[in-house]
Amino acid sequence: MTDRRGQARERIIRAAERSLVEHGYAGTTARSIAAAGGFAPGFIYYHFADLDELLVAVAVHSSGERVARYRAEVTGVAGAVDLVRRLRLLYDEDVASGHLEVVQELMSAARPGSPLAAALAAQTREWEALGEQVITELLPGTALARLFAVPVLARAVVAYYLGMQTLTYLDGDTGRPEAAFRQAVRLAAAFDRLPRSRRRARGPAPASGMAPPTAHPADARVRGTS
Repeated sequence: MTDRRGQARERIIRAAERSLVEHGYAGTTARSIAAAGGFAPGFIYYHFADLDELLVAVAVHSSGERVARYRAEVTGVAGAVDLVRRLRLLYDEDVASGHLEVVQELMSAARPGSPLAAALAAQTREWEALGEQVITELLPGTALARLFAVPVLARAVVAYYLGMQTLTYLDGDTGRPEAAFRQAVRLAAAFDRLPRSRRRARGPAPASGMAPPTAHPADARVRGTS
């Protein structure tokens, strides 16, 4: 793909995102996308076979951008409180940019077995993989490390996040995410106070692979009296 063709496709994708935010899935047509992007409707079909293919590209583009942004911000965080603070800022970005609306409209349009559903599922697995990475960085050394199966916990976190977004989008209750983040701050502070174990350094194993002999108490007494 040439740079010019890639730029044209991105222009169409961003116009489709704006149309989804402004008109919803039902109102997103070739005409509404063209109006949002300032080009003729036929320009879309020069780069995409149909609107279904375009919406799949929107799903991959929109989610991919945000996954990259989240990964850059949350990788190697100092602790759980720092993580929640960063997540809150990222969530505000999602709201302001219209990303949440785009995701919700695409999810409402996806049907099981469709290319759009497959694309959304693949992007969700990317979010789960990021969740696993962050949890894996936070848990070691805590009493919770052996309690949780990290992949299961990551899927639960992503499922809750998507569910919260869906309910907030449907009823407009912005108090729901506000309350969730307030609770998350308290839990994060408690998590950061958990004692962390330190593994004892071990010397190199004997060449034979056998444990070194242990002195018998009686031997110590004999040496002490000689």
